[in-house]
Amino acid sequence: MAKIENLKTRVQKSQETVEKRKATIARHEKQLVKKIATLESKSGKTVDIQNMDSYKWDENGKSYDYYWEACDVCSKLDDIKGAKKKLAEAERVLGNWIEKLDAEMEKEDFINNDVPQVIKDFLEAWKVMAYEWHIKRFNDYQVFKQRLDEEEKEAKAELGIEKHRFPTRAQEKVLKEKELDWKSIQARKANFAGGTILYMDSIYKEEERLAWLDKTLEADKKAKTIDLINRINHVVGAITDASNLKVSNAGNLNGIITGTKGKAKVETIGAGGWNIQCFHYRTLVHEVK
Repeated sequence: MAKIENLKTRVQKSQETVEKRKATIARHEKQLVKKIATLESKSGKTVDIQNMDSYKWDENGKSYDYYWEACDVCSKLDDIKGAKKKLAEAERVLGNWIEKLDAEMEKEDFINNDVPQVIKDFLEAWKVMAYEWHIKRFNDYQVFKQRLDEEEKEAKAELGIEKHRFPTRAQEKVLKEKELDWKSIQARKANFAGGTILYMDSIYKEEERLAWLDKTLEADKKAKTIDLINRINHVVGAITDASNLKVSNAGNLNGIITGTKGKAKVETIGAGGWNIQCFHYRTLVHEVK
């Protein structure tokens, strides 16, 4: 729901921008009417805005005494043209946000109304495990970074590399052999942590860090839900009975699911561990003939 609320906020702000652009155009157009009236009064001619140069110079190229009034009209026409371009861009942005909001609300409605509760429970359990694993891995990464930093300091001390000094090529070669040069250290960190943990590490405040993790995993859960349901629907059609689908003690989703086109066997193969990787799974959907 947080993503939907965020999109609603963006749609509202975009709508406000569109209304501001329209108000700007209306203001310019009102000013244009006044400037045209001033020019017509001074020139004694009906103004044709498609041929404004004829109000600036005569046939001999000499400027009329109402030259500046004509320039004012031209300037205001340019203002309107520019404002209309900005309006078109604002309407394009609004359309994009509305499209994204509609798509997200459609996903939310699909998950709420078309996904059996047992599948929701299975994926919520996955999210909880993933959340706990990432927190533990983040804490382990802090210890890993500290140990790596100590290794680097010891190696540089042995090589006589002074603090805030770049190593010589020979010293850099030794550090590289020990996987303690800058590139090797970054690679070791990335290999240990992975992209999600590295991003978490860039967020200083714990509250913001955990909120980001929850939001990221919730989005992943929704994507997994839709993917699984689409694969089930492909085999059995619209789901009509999921009562024989169960979550095992090991956290795997298994059983028979029935739809408008037939039945399918759902089998989940899960893997993972605290010291290896976050729990992940592969769910197989096979038609039952």
